[in-house]
Amino acid sequence: MNSELKSNIYKMLLHLIVMTLTVANPLLAQTINFSVHVSSSLDATKDADMAFPQVMAGDGLTVIGLGDGGMGVFAISGNAELDVEVTLVAPTHLTHVTYPAQQMELDLQFAYANKGVNDINQAITVVGNTARFQLKERESGPAGAPPTPPSAAHTPEIVTAYLYLFGTIDVGLIASGSYGGTVDLYVQYY
Repeated sequence: MNSELKSNIYKMLLHLIVMTLTVANPLLAQTINFSVHVSSSLDATKDADMAFPQVMAGDGLTVIGLGDGGMGVFAISGNAELDVEVTLVAPTHLTHVTYPAQQMELDLQFAYANKGVNDINQAITVVGNTARFQLKERESGPAGAPPTPPSAAHTPEIVTAYLYLFGTIDVGLIASGSYGGTVDLYVQYY
């Protein structure tokens, strides 16, 4: 299989349109809504939205840690014989939708579990914003020769890895209202 065809077959863009937070109304919880758009032979689903708890102006650092309620969870399914590369591109601030000078700091991280089950106890936290890993951890280590292409004689095993999105917002003395931003999570076969 030539590299251009392989690239076209194995690329996927998981686009997460993110971040509508309402600050100051104590009756509303803050949530982050994700939209998932997928193409190619990888499949992705959103198992849980990332949702910060209720915040008020001046609350300071609000944390959703790995394994906390409100953590975003995504499942990526694909060919067990291949590795994936995941890149998180996130803004450093959320911006007020009406008053762009009003911002709150945002710091997102992600981790992955690639042993076939949705279990944060098996999660590996990514240092930086990009990770390359086996879609399903192989006991034999990295892949050897190129995998056998799918055909009538060979159907590769389809497995699932899980991504966990977590992080912090820093709520200063800011105007109440909606704050937004866009987070992109790119996933492709490597």
